[in-house]
Formats: sequence, C-alpha cells, structure tokens
Amino acid sequence: MLKKILSFGFSFSILSALTPHVWAGNVMEQIKETGVIRAGYRPDTVPFAFVDDDGKPIGYAIELLELIKEETEARLGKPIELELIEITPSNRFEQITEGIIDIECGSTTITWERNKYVDFSASYFASGTQMIVNRGSQWANAESLAGAKIAVIPNTTNETAIRNFAPDAEFIFVDSEEEGWQMVQDDEVVGFAGDGILLQALKGEVSDSADYEIVPEFPYMIESYACTLPLNESEWRNVVNYSLVQYMQGVVVGVPESQALYSRWFGVNGVTPYPIETMADYFQGIVNGYQWIPIEGRY
Repeated sequence: MLKKILSFGFSFSILSALTPHVWAGNVMEQIKETGVIRAGYRPDTVPFAFVDDDGKPIGYAIELLELIKEETEARLGKPIELELIEITPSNRFEQITEGIIDIECGSTTITWERNKYVDFSASYFASGTQMIVNRGSQWANAESLAGAKIAVIPNTTNETAIRNFAPDAEFIFVDSEEEGWQMVQDDEVVGFAGDGILLQALKGEVSDSADYEIVPEFPYMIESYACTLPLNESEWRNVVNYSLVQYMQGVVVGVPESQALYSRWFGVNGVTPYPIETMADYFQGIVNGYQWIPIEGRY
C-alpha cells in the first residue's frame, strides 16, 4: 500500500511540474486580489490594436478593454489596472490556456475548433477574408488562383479560407500583416490574404494606395470577431459580455459616447472608415440575443 501511495505521489508531483501555474481561484477572484486585468493585444492590427508614435497601445479593441475594466471596477468596488501584454497570432490562445493573460480582444475570429480550448465573448465586429493585390492585376478577380504566390499568416482562419478557395496556389507564410503587405509592395507575391478591414487599414497607410485593391468584393469567408477568454469562467465572461453589449446597444440606439467611440476608428474621418449604419445592423443582431440594458435612464 505504501508503495502505491509513494508511486501516486511521485506521479502527481511530475504532473504538477508539467502543468502551467494558474490561479487557484477564478479570474474574477484573481482580479479582485491583484487589482489587475492582464489583457493581450497585437501591436500590428490597425485599427483594432496597434502602437502610436510613443509606443503606447491604442485602438478600437483597447478602448473596449477599457470599458471592460470600468465595469469590473464597478462590480468589485475598487480601482483596477489594465495591464497590456503583447501577443502574436501564433501564441494568443496559448497565452489564455496557460493563464498568462485573462483576456484578448482584437481581430480574433470565433471558430468551433478554437472553442474547444477557449471561450469567446459576444461578437463585437464582423469582417471577412479577402486579398490585397496590385490594381488591375490578372489575379484581382480571377476565378482560379492556381499557381499564384499568396502570402498569408499560418494557422489562421485566413489561411483556411484562402486554401479552400485556391488549393492550387503557392502559399508563402509570414509572421505579420506588415510582412505580407510588404511582400505585395515588393512584387514578391501576387497578393496577401487577410481580414478585409485590416487590409483596408494597411492600404490607407501608403501614398500610392490607388495602385492596390482589395478583392473579391464579397469575402472568401465571413469572420466574427470576439474577445478570447479562459474556458468555463462564466462570472468573468458575464462582465465582459455586459460591457460589450452595453456599448453595442449604445451604438444602435444613438448614445453619443458609444457612437463617438466607434467613429474614432471607423468613422468618415477615422483610421479605417466603415459605415456605422452597417455595423449597427450587425450589433442589433447581437444585442437582440441578450436582455436590453438601461442606459442613461432611457433604454
């Protein structure tokens, strides 16, 4: 019996050594204890999350994280710090599953496969996989991309979408949007496949933007963005969803602060213009799946 107990203890110690350290309680308990929300962001996904000239993280998703922080402070009754931690497309889910970050908000698409390992918040944006190419290129609206050199970030929904459409293309893997976009500009590839809204932002940053176009008009695959969260943390997910739904409801019903937040990034004079009417229709569908929230005593 003693031998079995020792054997079990030895096995348990090995398992413990191999298991990443995570907080013993839930995420809300951790935030209450530490006073910190650890949030992941990608520094190259304009206008969702990127760094300004001073190296400070800014963007649409960063502002949504601030709303989540404010709601968390209200529920816990104490000040909370938002600690922003840089992540990459390849490690963003690992950062969640290993307990390194509590949340990641950006251009991350909800998928059934990912939902096996992480949870997702309510969706707060929709885009789709498209490709940026030289304007007038033979590949611009080609029915077949067989033989075309296409840059794409590996292990993303964009790779899945473009592979499904163009299985006979030659794919060149890149680490970031900037790298793929640069390869298009240097004529090393015929196109870079990515989220249409991010491609629009990249195109808008160059002086010769008229020389490029984003195709096709209807994306290869529609993508719904959401915050990534640890599995089975319903209390934390509730706080996140309440914050996002309140914001989206504000856009739908015309709350000035909510519409101003959206317009800073997607308005006519924003970083990447995208009609608020179009997104408000999308938000309406999301909000209708939840109880409406009283806002300013009116709604």
